[in-house]
Amino acid sequence: MRFLKTITVALIIGLLLPSTVFASQEGMSVVRDSSKMAVYKYETGIENEYGFSDYLQNQWKQVWDNWYYFGDDGISKQNTWANIEGKWYYFDQWSVMLHDTTTPDGYQVNSDGAWVKDGQVVIETVK
Repeated sequence: MRFLKTITVALIIGLLLPSTVFASQEGMSVVRDSSKMAVYKYETGIENEYGFSDYLQNQWKQVWDNWYYFGDDGISKQNTWANIEGKWYYFDQWSVMLHDTTTPDGYQVNSDGAWVKDGQVVIETVK
């Protein structure tokens, strides 16, 4: 009888272990990293039909005090301007959206990170 209980417990643990060990977790995942830059993906923690974690795509995500934008490919914008819903935003070498400052190329961005000219947000639709 004791042997049967041991086998039963071992089977239950064996069935539960893979789902807990390989469960997806939400958070940033480094794609490229060096001492001068970083590019990320953001895992949602939700598994897709293949058992892998989905990544954010075409979405903003605030991590601590920083804002990131993940494009079509799920990779964070880096060292670039991006037109997102008609507004222009600048992302630094760490993929962080700049705000309340002047960008490296001399443009002003407001507290929301949007490019401003003469105190007004510049809105341009990209087709």
